[in-house]
Amino acid sequence: MDISTAHAAARAEAARVPALQASLARLDAVPGPASITFYAAPRPDPGEPPAGDALVTIPLQQPAGAINEAARTIELAVPIEGQITGADPDDGTDAVWARITDGAGAWWGDCSVSDASGAGEIKLISTLLRNGAFARLVSAVFAG
Repeated sequence: MDISTAHAAARAEAARVPALQASLARLDAVPGPASITFYAAPRPDPGEPPAGDALVTIPLQQPAGAINEAARTIELAVPIEGQITGADPDDGTDAVWARITDGAGAWWGDCSVSDASGAGEIKLISTLLRNGAFARLVSAVFAG
């Protein structure tokens, strides 16, 4: 069957919230907390291994977040934080992107990172991370 553009758009819109629910369920499906790991090296192709070492890994809360049906987003439960161990010991290192994995360490997704005033999918108070300090997530919203 061929369907109109308007019909196809209506079907896609109707599937958005169930798709977000499936994504969040996948993040919470494996025992143990999912996590977000931040990197400074260039972002690899989706699912490929990171080119550089991790700056910090932040475990997520369980459950990891909730669906905002009106906004059609997954909003992770925050604040959450982790101690930074992989930054340049003298000058610190800017986080550029992050990888989200489920409780078993399986790849769930990659996303952009910015400071609290930027447009990143994940927002940090500052993207400049220094060893021994804590990276605190203040917002993590994923559109669906």
